[in-house]
Amino acid sequence: MARILIVREDDPTTLPEAREFLKRVEGGLGEVFNAARLLANHPKQANALIDFVQSVRYRNNLTPTFTELAYTAASVTNRCHY
Repeated sequence: MARILIVREDDPTTLPEAREFLKRVEGGLGEVFNAARLLANHPKQANALIDFVQSVRYRNNLTPTFTELAYTAASVTNRCHY
């Protein structure tokens, strides 16, 4: 059992704001991962996080190649093995 509530669209107790966030994630990714369901517990903050990630990823002055290189360099520096 999860320690943090996994928000489900079909749960009648799910807040409308959380439902909207999950729809946004599904519209962007094609499906809703459990990490997004956990974030949906705080939809205002979750939307702010998604906006920030999108601005860093897509609204910058780097070419797609340099953007990917930056992510790869950060992963190597931080010893991320994924």
